Amino acid sequence: MSEHDRHDENGETATGHSGHGDHGGSAGENGVRIPPVPYEDWDHDLFSVINPHRKLPEANVLGIFQRHPALARAFLTFNMHLNTTTLPVRVRELAVLRVAWRRGSRYEWASHVLIARKAGVTEVEIDEVRTGADTLLNRAVDELDTDSGLSDASYAALAADLDEHQLMDLVFTIGAYTMLTMALNTFGVELDPAISEENFSFPKREWYSHKREG
Repeated sequence: MSEHDRHDENGETATGHSGHGDHGGSAGENGVRIPPVPYEDWDHDLFSVINPHRKLPEANVLGIFQRHPALARAFLTFNMHLNTTTLPVRVRELAVLRVAWRRGSRYEWASHVLIARKAGVTEVEIDEVRTGADTLLNRAVDELDTDSGLSDASYAALAADLDEHQLMDLVFTIGAYTMLTMALNTFGVELDPAISEENFSFPKREWYSHKREG
């Protein structure tokens, strides 16, 4: 992704590779409020918590984290736990997809459809997430997103298949990815060039009104 221009307080143009003191600014031409740091400027050591043995490929979400190293280290350490928990990968990915769909996160949806397929999630199951079918995981995500809690019936149904650690990991996964979608939506993180939007559609909201549909 090319670096976006911004204007400083004196109205002069400056390029977007910012430190912690820069202002976030308003949405740019493509709805981007905080542009990712260009790949050639990344500090790859920042992502050692994800994979200490190699450089990670370019991704806009990681480019955003490059702008706030302290936040990146804290969140990515937690996120790595969520990606290596006791929760079955299929369960995790179906939950993340439902979060992405409900929260209108094109980026998370497109990224996690690919991960879900590798984990064995079927096209029928992906479509059930899209349509809001009455599946147990859809209900769990919807209840947590709407009510910040689970009904007794949903909790009991989940507990029939998941142990205590898995139940905790599920709730924290849904919460963490809800938080991440808030950031992606707010800062206008664009899809990575090689990733399809995977039949994503979402009704416009005020924060979604800038140019992201094309």
